[in-house]
Amino acid sequence: MFGFDAIAHHNGWVAAATGACIVFSGLATLSFLISQLHKLVALLDRPPKVKVEVVPESKPLIPPLPECPTDLTLTISRYQPLIEELDPEFDLADLYVLAKKYHLPHPHLSIRCLIESGKLQPLGDGIFRYAE
Repeated sequence: MFGFDAIAHHNGWVAAATGACIVFSGLATLSFLISQLHKLVALLDRPPKVKVEVVPESKPLIPPLPECPTDLTLTISRYQPLIEELDPEFDLADLYVLAKKYHLPHPHLSIRCLIESGKLQPLGDGIFRYAE
């Protein structure tokens, strides 16, 4: 006995259908578990709750105001050492490079403030000098 008759005689069709159902149900279960995995990760990934004790104070803390980049005296005090490193007549790009090198805040605003106040005088072609 060969072929389809042998498969039917030994219950091969039932075994094949049962195997296909087992594989299909396993894949469906696996896809359902993967689709719900984000909920399990969220449960495990919660940060621990911290208890905060509130201490009553007589007056609230007010944070200090940030430094203004257009404050002329502050800008002059920050940029004076940089200008002293340069030649008496210097390229404005060199001053900007030094400001970035020393991590000064708001170099464009600060340099513009110095120019508008007359502390940096333009000589033409991007060349400036510091006016005392």
